[in-house]
Amino acid sequence: MFNIKKVGHAGTLDPMATGILPIAVGEATKCISFLQNKKKKYFFTIKWGEGTETDDSEGKVIERSKNRPTEDQILKIISSFLGEIFQKPPIYSAIKINGQRSYKLARQNLFFEHNSRKVKIYKLTLKKILNLDSAQFEVVCSKGTYVRSLAKDIAEKLKTKGHITELRRLSVGNFVVKDTIFMDFSKEIIHSPSVLDKILPIEAALDDIPALLLTKHEARKLKLGQKIDFESLEFKKKFIEKFPNHINFEKICAFYDHNLIAIIKIEEGLVKPKRIIKIGRAH
Repeated sequence: MFNIKKVGHAGTLDPMATGILPIAVGEATKCISFLQNKKKKYFFTIKWGEGTETDDSEGKVIERSKNRPTEDQILKIISSFLGEIFQKPPIYSAIKINGQRSYKLARQNLFFEHNSRKVKIYKLTLKKILNLDSAQFEVVCSKGTYVRSLAKDIAEKLKTKGHITELRRLSVGNFVVKDTIFMDFSKEIIHSPSVLDKILPIEAALDDIPALLLTKHEARKLKLGQKIDFESLEFKKKFIEKFPNHINFEKICAFYDHNLIAIIKIEEGLVKPKRIIKIGRAH
């Protein structure tokens, strides 16, 4: 409908999950990796006493426990999940094993286990005790975190079994629920002014990346894929004052006249273009 050639998304959602899915169109697809690396916030509900093969309510129950945790018990163990932790992704996931999605192998009843992965939990909050069998949580976590695995591990820590019955992604970096567009791809919805107002510029995905200002001449050189001597940059002094550790940055945004020109790296005294953005006034 937008008459564009490239569309991409930043982060797969589980089949039963709802919430935010950032979608990049056109040149913005070059910045998807930035979105995927941002913190994510989820709201989820755990049902106690039953473990399922998928760690959510879509799978059949394979384990049961009569134990039900109290609010005090839950609050006591929450802090043990903060910081860097190791978790095993669910076997029903999109991770590839020898070129095949693991959920396809699981459906064929083939036995395998994923290796544990290091993820980071920035915040984990008990939001509400619904009843004896269920509780609601909110988590802020790093890329690669499986909330289904987190729920399973929380239940195990509480000496019971558990699975997710509700999962909603509330944010991906600075992309939040209030800015979302309901996924109804009718032409009336897509081309309505209210929807177009919510389509964000490419810079929205790069709000936490250092920015380097360029002159028109410098921008043109980068657009052509040429390297530039960092010492020759007109605005290098301001950039160094703001980002004294700039040589350690893997990715920097280069701007000319409020337009993103390229994603760059400063290496061996040279400004090197990593991704050239084909928009803006510096042709």
